Amino acid sequence: MEKVFTRVLIGDRDHNILVIQDRENVWNFPGGKKELGEMPLECAKREVKEETGLMVHKLTEVHQGDFYFGTIKWKGYFYFAESVSGVPTMNEADKIKDIRFVNRDHKVDFPIELSGVIEKIFKSNLIYGKTTIWI
Repeated sequence: MEKVFTRVLIGDRDHNILVIQDRENVWNFPGGKKELGEMPLECAKREVKEETGLMVHKLTEVHQGDFYFGTIKWKGYFYFAESVSGVPTMNEADKIKDIRFVNRDHKVDFPIELSGVIEKIFKSNLIYGKTTIWI
């Protein structure tokens, strides 16, 4: 069975992006592992809700690719949240160590396996200058 994960970029009015700290000194976008029978888009919405309390209303896929974590191959789906509602909170205190918005130029440590694609996504016309609509 293919291993699949999702990540969701959520922006604010100042073009900052929401990140979560899920490991010591490692940050990521909200998201996680796809469950059996779940589509990647459904996974992305569920994981954002579980981790941050935000309800995602519209997502646009901005990247899809294969990633290796050690010797294990994963299919990764990255989305930009066009609209969300709620207030970001740390819903999974046993898993999430911190949550904040960071400027796209601010350097936080993303997983090394994702750092190249994250840099590419930040420069992509699919998200550059876009803002998530907060309902």
